[in-house]
Amino acid sequence: MKKTLSLILTLMILASVWVVVPVSCAEAGQYFVYTSNGKPLNMRIEPNKNAKVIMKLQFGDEFWVSETLGGGWSYGHHGGQFGYVMTRFLTKDKPAGKPGEETPEEKERRQEQEKLADELASEKEVSPFYIAVVATRATGYINFRIGPSKITARVASYPDGKELIVQGETTNWYKATDPDTQNVGYINKNFVTVLAKPLSEAAEEVTQGSEKLGKLNVNGEFDLTCKLPEGYNLQVVNVHGNKIVASLLSEDITQPQMYLNIAYDETYGEVERMNDMSEDDLKILENSFKELNDVEITYRETGHGTKLLVARETGSDDDFVDILAIYKGYFIEFNMTPSPDAANKELTDEQVQTCIDFLTDVDFIPTEKTE
Repeated sequence: MKKTLSLILTLMILASVWVVVPVSCAEAGQYFVYTSNGKPLNMRIEPNKNAKVIMKLQFGDEFWVSETLGGGWSYGHHGGQFGYVMTRFLTKDKPAGKPGEETPEEKERRQEQEKLADELASEKEVSPFYIAVVATRATGYINFRIGPSKITARVASYPDGKELIVQGETTNWYKATDPDTQNVGYINKNFVTVLAKPLSEAAEEVTQGSEKLGKLNVNGEFDLTCKLPEGYNLQVVNVHGNKIVASLLSEDITQPQMYLNIAYDETYGEVERMNDMSEDDLKILENSFKELNDVEITYRETGHGTKLLVARETGSDDDFVDILAIYKGYFIEFNMTPSPDAANKELTDEQVQTCIDFLTDVDFIPTEKTE
């Protein structure tokens, strides 16, 4: 058994080693210098070890053989110089590296193994928190691995928005649990965003009397509350840093689709509400809508005193209404469009009013922060 195992290991090692075969009798053509110790090869003026050295060929240099002579010598040229070299130090295949040197692939793997060791050495436990995957555009997925390195095995691949619960971290990776499968693995910090709370808890619906209310927590800064239109439900679609996308979808697929897009803009960081903006600043906002679409701009106000900009599409086949509010530097944009399943691709006045009524019921309640 030991002999068999030894033979298998020997065969595996031989199979994984790139073997250079020296040339014993060279035909005319291109060859490469391969000395067993990696040292330079002498090109001489005559086929004799004692003859004058014309130049030294470096390991891996090409040498064009014109003629092979007896006594183990070949005549040819390199870089315009002609002379004699010993045939046994030539090979038809260009060497990947000097004897004892790492190949580029070996070097990359060694470096990754060193990084893996450093990552594992830096690992520490943390109080659990939620993250969401931010997938690359190239693949649409991010790998969840058994260790904090790309050379470790893949546990799973997750799409954009997938939630995980972090239990620990290294310098560049999070150690996390998939709440759906309970799989534990590592994910690179560059491809996730930290959530104030899980998406499933970011939006909630409550009943107050006969009204169904929606509440959306915005990054722990404030709660956006609203009266939901009849038959509609509020659901967070995605969170990327300070950006949140939520949908109001009807159980009736022919009803208009409504979306909330919330994003922080540092330019308006000092703006408490749109009410505080000057006429000139409001004109800039109006023009940003008018440059992209043929819209009619009007203003409304919520029942809680927040000014709203209403942009109604009037001149194209893409019927929509956009309503914009600003609260503490956050842009809150509410959009209604006809359902792709609707027979009529235009919004009715009643539907537009439903959209406006929704926004006029919106309130912004600062989140109480506890020390």
